[in-house]
Amino acid sequence: MWMGANTSAALLAARLDKIAVAGSDSHTISGAGRTYTEVPGARTAEEFFAGLRAGKGRIRGEHGSYSKLTADVFHIVKALFLDKPWALVFSPLVLLVPCATLGHWINEIRFCRKWSLMVENGRNRSDTFWGMDSTLGATSAG
Repeated sequence: MWMGANTSAALLAARLDKIAVAGSDSHTISGAGRTYTEVPGARTAEEFFAGLRAGKGRIRGEHGSYSKLTADVFHIVKALFLDKPWALVFSPLVLLVPCATLGHWINEIRFCRKWSLMVENGRNRSDTFWGMDSTLGATSAG
């Protein structure tokens, strides 16, 4: 995910007194787990969640980028061609991958900026977050 989106999410979480967590948004094995949430000293799931609720969680790892997204899509396409050789008939379309991922990346940035401005300007009507109650707290299964 774009660094600006991650920053905005962290600011929104702080503003709403929510727990900030992170996770990789990768679509390939090579990118999985490169972004994560840690709680120093936690040895069990219970300690991890207690640490999150106590504000001890730390976000670690890498931000996404256009190049990482594009590389992931190329890896997926390569796997498709290896698994389904008949799909090679569509191989000329691979040239469009950078354009498609650029369009997606620009849309992500536009989306983030739009909603960040709405929240910063106090326009958090009940329908801003699709009718979700922004006062809902974090809960754990138990």
